[in-house]
Amino acid sequence: LINTKNIITYIACNLRFLHSLKEIKKIISQQRINEINVYCGSYLPDWRPDTDYRSTYSAIPELGGGVHIDLIHEIDYIYWLFGAPIASKSFFCNKSSLGIRAYDYANYLLEYQDFNSSIIPNYYRRDYKRTLEILTDNHTYLVDLAKNNISRDGTVIFSSDQKIIDTYECQMEYFLECIKHNNSSFNTIKVANEILKICLK
Repeated sequence: LINTKNIITYIACNLRFLHSLKEIKKIISQQRINEINVYCGSYLPDWRPDTDYRSTYSAIPELGGGVHIDLIHEIDYIYWLFGAPIASKSFFCNKSSLGIRAYDYANYLLEYQDFNSSIIPNYYRRDYKRTLEILTDNHTYLVDLAKNNISRDGTVIFSSDQKIIDTYECQMEYFLECIKHNNSSFNTIKVANEILKICLK
């Protein structure tokens, strides 16, 4: 129906607007990649401090809860950076002390033509960590999404004062420009549906 009516869609995955991810996209565009490791660990009870985390949608499968869905952003930006994988496998569980029924751990393996990418999100890490590691033929790049910087072989080569919360305004401006100029977005409902299939597989 959306295609028939030619409706402009944009699925809001704000990390595509994070400066460090936009910069690494340029840096690695001409480099041979051997391996990618993505990690996102955060503590669910800290997400909404004034609410019992066990009563939020995140903790309840029937409400769409689960770390694999909440943190689909990690799959999204890998898809944005490297395109659709050839194949994917996943593993989900909830074995932590959080005591929730929704998955609190996920592990994905995405296969590409020349490399593989692992993606691990969880709900139980106390010290927030959100990273993208890219191993090329010559260097190891580490993107720290929380700090919004990039290191190459241990040395910081890019840094931005932008916060993740700032990306919400950036993506809204982008979508309004798409509407204004009648342009298709770079994350249409069709693309997002393919990413969701990987997420739920």
